[in-house]
Amino acid sequence: MSAVAYVFGEFRFAPESRSLLLGEEPLRLGAKAFDILRVLVERAGTVVTADELLTLVWPDVVVEETNLRVQIGALRKVLARGEQGLRAIETVPRGYRFTLPVSRRMDEAVETLSNEHVLHNLPALLATTVGRTETIALLADSLAEQRLVTIAGPGGVGKTTVAVAVARQCLRRFADGICFVDFSSLSDPGLVTSALASALGIGVLTNDPLAGLLSHLRKKQMLLLLDTCEHVVDAAANLAESLLSRLPELRILATSREVLRATGEWAYRLPSLSHPFVTDGLTASSALAYPAVDLFVQRARAISDRFELQDADAATVAAICRRLDGMPLAIEFAAARVGELGLREISARLDDRFDVLTQGRRTALPRHKTLAATLDWSYHLLPPEEQAMLRQLSVFRGTFTADAAIAVAGTQWSRADALTYLSNLFAKSLVTADIGGETPLYRLLDTTRAFAAEKLAPGEWDQISARHATHVLALLRAAELDYESTDSQLWTERHRSMIDDLRGAIDWAFSHSGDRDAGLQLMGNSVLLWYTLSLFGEYARRLKAVFEKKPETTMGDSATSSRLWEVYGHAMWHTAEPIETVIGAFRTSFEVARSAGLVDAQLRALWGLHLGFSHNGDYAESLEVAKEYESIATAIDSPGVTLTCRRMACLARQGMGDLAGARIPAQRVLADAVNPARKGRQRGIQFDSRVAIRPTLARILWLQGHPKQAWECACEGVELARIIGQPLPLGYILVVGAIPVAFWTGDIAAAKELTETLLTSSLEHSLVLSHRFGKTYQAVLDGTFDPRQEPMEGAFLSEMVATMDASVATDAALTRGEHGYERWSTPELLRIRAARLLAEGNVEYEARAEALLLRSLDVARSQGALAWELRTTTTLAELWQRRNRHAEALERLSAVVGRFTEGFDTQDLIRAAAMLRAGSTTK
Repeated sequence: MSAVAYVFGEFRFAPESRSLLLGEEPLRLGAKAFDILRVLVERAGTVVTADELLTLVWPDVVVEETNLRVQIGALRKVLARGEQGLRAIETVPRGYRFTLPVSRRMDEAVETLSNEHVLHNLPALLATTVGRTETIALLADSLAEQRLVTIAGPGGVGKTTVAVAVARQCLRRFADGICFVDFSSLSDPGLVTSALASALGIGVLTNDPLAGLLSHLRKKQMLLLLDTCEHVVDAAANLAESLLSRLPELRILATSREVLRATGEWAYRLPSLSHPFVTDGLTASSALAYPAVDLFVQRARAISDRFELQDADAATVAAICRRLDGMPLAIEFAAARVGELGLREISARLDDRFDVLTQGRRTALPRHKTLAATLDWSYHLLPPEEQAMLRQLSVFRGTFTADAAIAVAGTQWSRADALTYLSNLFAKSLVTADIGGETPLYRLLDTTRAFAAEKLAPGEWDQISARHATHVLALLRAAELDYESTDSQLWTERHRSMIDDLRGAIDWAFSHSGDRDAGLQLMGNSVLLWYTLSLFGEYARRLKAVFEKKPETTMGDSATSSRLWEVYGHAMWHTAEPIETVIGAFRTSFEVARSAGLVDAQLRALWGLHLGFSHNGDYAESLEVAKEYESIATAIDSPGVTLTCRRMACLARQGMGDLAGARIPAQRVLADAVNPARKGRQRGIQFDSRVAIRPTLARILWLQGHPKQAWECACEGVELARIIGQPLPLGYILVVGAIPVAFWTGDIAAAKELTETLLTSSLEHSLVLSHRFGKTYQAVLDGTFDPRQEPMEGAFLSEMVATMDASVATDAALTRGEHGYERWSTPELLRIRAARLLAEGNVEYEARAEALLLRSLDVARSQGALAWELRTTTTLAELWQRRNRHAEALERLSAVVGRFTEGFDTQDLIRAAAMLRAGSTTK
């Protein structure tokens, strides 16, 4: 099928496939920038007014013209990568005009292709790479020979731009992709490994996520781009050495102001751009042969499309570039002011500023002095309002929106004025913009951010940080409201960028000049973000630091205090702290909430208590908590609360052995949870109900004598958890549903495969609790389990392991079973105790064993647990046959087997059938 393509200069623009190529290289454009370019190209040579563009590109949406200016500016930067694209878009009164000659072609297939099919998260390469072609080729070649390549050089020399260009050139070499991680926002070197894990999308729950990284990257052919390592250089070097020593297919490209000094490092010191040292007789043509001058001209044209380098100005531009030591960032700052100052004024002001700034700085490196001087020069050229805006933006650690900038600015300016100042800072290269999405995302380069922060007046940082913390808190609360009705993956992608600013806000709030109450609220309202990013290890450490500085009476207001105790309980839970600590935290949360009459907080705390009691095998207490939850929930009209109520009732009743009573709410949850808007997360830390209910229902089905349905239910849960893409739900379904059912049915091959999946996933994502379950299951499978060396994680695991393999049942579990505490597993624990007595070969034990078996049968029948009844009846039949009660034994066993309608290829039914055949033959 033919499609229209527009060719102008070195570019080919294909609207149908939404691609823009520079030669064969694809250029990245956001949706709005693409639409703007399409309008301008299709009407090339004619004026398109700003109002027309706003109407065509943002139909039915009211946006400020500032958004249009930002998109046009970013579009010009993209087009500036081609020589003829420098003057493509001309600013005219009331609008814009596309000036290049455009030819229209009908192509059978407009190639979109490129390396974009390779998985990567590389940022858009909006900056030009003038004068770096040979360097990029050299570094790309070096990555084929060297496993650790570091691009070193001063701030502003273009290390990141070159590194990204090198990575893009190497995309096809790495079958498993390229991962970019920016360390510039980190204040703690201890978070280096966590930052890489987060960039790879594999969250961390422990203090040492290296094991998870190694598991994730094992056998992967990948390139890691570690950007801005200088302030965490030791941690970055240690991480690089640890990864490369164990992962032979891995390559690392790093940028840093100093080399890492890591084993095997190949360092390249990136020079500044070459520039003329002699200006006499210099013409425009000869000056443009120098990359520094070329960059200056390209940047000036991108800002002022009427700019042309004349022979008479060549010496002035060359002098400016020489004065700036050929530093790309400094040149961009200077070139951005051509339109308002002119070349000679820029040169004069640079000389004045540098003469002042270089005094007393003899110990600084020349290029460091140059960049500092250029930043200071650029800063002092700004009007006071833009200076203030730049200082305020230094509070952001990552990307930010225009709305975020306005929120931090406070009420000193109108929205329109604040947007104008932000737009002007972007035009002057002091702020960068990524227009790859619907909403432009701004960012300060780390050098600019550090410079702007140093310009803050005494007390100004705290004022800005307070507004920033308030803004982050508002974002967290809005995200929390969005949680119940939004797909898990979509929610995470939508809000994950908040994490750097959240860290910054928390660090300030708990500093000596911060606002502790704001910090407490930030900690309490951010649990969902830490949870979905699997960063509970860091969250738990931060919470512990908060709680160590209490007394409890200073934990904020009642709502904040209750929330903090609740999230503290969850953090302790997922990092495998003692269950008593977990239950104690949830209990405190509930008491605080009840005293203050906080209904939602009470429900969330009760959910946590319910989990703690269930995990500890305290099923009676779990049922009481479920009943209390239901009594409170009846007054609330919320689908999420209703689903949670049913899930609690199901889990508690199953634990108590009330299988029929548990199956009804389980099936109702499953039916309701099909609706994506009714997932039952209730703004608490809960899994999607479609996943969470299946392991319990699978256990119920197996116990009731439906092994085939149980296995299908468990497998559906595993598949759904994989689709959702979050590691915690996958670990949950494997731990409490799929692996136990595989054991019970006798499918040891499936149990081994699922256990391996659990171990791999939990190690990769540092899921402490899931990994401990997995190690226990693996030990049971290998026949190496020893409870004396591997203590159980709560009574639930103890009884679960006993039902999987009777030989590893602990005396404590069996004793609890005899006293009826284990509830759902009581029949099997009684049977195991009886079987062990019979194995002693002591006739005196037989009577006691028979009594235990008959008691087991009574409990199993009262529960409707046909699976346990079959196992116990089989053991009882063996005993009766030993006593020559053959007919009675076979009749009893045959009656139980006859009640099954499926699963005849599972281990317990195979064993029973074999006994019946043997008995029939004997008869």
